[in-house]
Amino acid sequence: MRVSLPIVITSCLLVALITWLVSTHDMDFAKPPTPKQLVEISKDWEQDKPHIPASPPVNKAPPADNKKPTSPSSAASSPLKPVKLPPLNLDHSPALSEYGTLGDKGGVIIIALATHLETIGEYQRALLAWERVIDTANPTEEERQQAATAIKRLKNELPPWNPDPTNDIPITLHAGAALKEEKNLEQALQSTADQISQTSGNILAVTTKTSIGKSHDPSTSSIPMAIWFSVHEARAETPPVSSMIDPSQEHLLADQISADAYSLVRTHLTRETNFSPLPELPANANPNDWLKYHVTRLMWREFANSLKE
Repeated sequence: MRVSLPIVITSCLLVALITWLVSTHDMDFAKPPTPKQLVEISKDWEQDKPHIPASPPVNKAPPADNKKPTSPSSAASSPLKPVKLPPLNLDHSPALSEYGTLGDKGGVIIIALATHLETIGEYQRALLAWERVIDTANPTEEERQQAATAIKRLKNELPPWNPDPTNDIPITLHAGAALKEEKNLEQALQSTADQISQTSGNILAVTTKTSIGKSHDPSTSSIPMAIWFSVHEARAETPPVSSMIDPSQEHLLADQISADAYSLVRTHLTRETNFSPLPELPANANPNDWLKYHVTRLMWREFANSLKE
């Protein structure tokens, strides 16, 4: 049996209306609920509402464990302005005294310049700038060590400053001692002389000369030795430096000659030039390294030139 659509719609409406009338015939919608009824309604709502966990409070400040520690150096350097480099002219060949006018600006400026020159591939100019840190900027111990490390790195990769032997400045390294066998002394003296010639960039041509006296007591292991420098043409020389040596210890003998040579150069440059003073040779330091990387090529040239005056 098929029921017509109007009858179905009318029946659905009548069922809904009768259900509503039966469930609400005792209710008065015009009358507001009493306080007791409001409390009951509130309780029913609390029981029936879905319980969603509260989200954690947002803390804008990062936890103490996640904060990055701020080092004293970064805290101190943060307000500092970037170092402003002096104008650069890369079109001319640099002189041995290049960047010498920057000494009064301090080691920080020249170190920044030297670092910049390295980054752009100007290694010869960078080496000159690092040398100016040592001989013109009155560097701190840290700045001096930084410059010496850079000089060591660059010097081993660059050709000598003076490629023409006819332009060498001749200078003689002397040693005097009273001993029976002079071979070890001569070899150690020549080793130091060759090292100075090389580390000066072949600006100096260092020859050697020994003055050997008669040994009065062959059984004595330690004897006094004096070394000094002279220049041929002017017949000028430095005051000698004396030390005690064991002629049989060739390696220690060469180290002692290098240490005495450094002391001679340091004293003479301090007295005769305006270069930044070289420090005394530290205890247990390698004297050969200090001759190579702490006495600059410009210092070696002016050391020889000042002997001529």
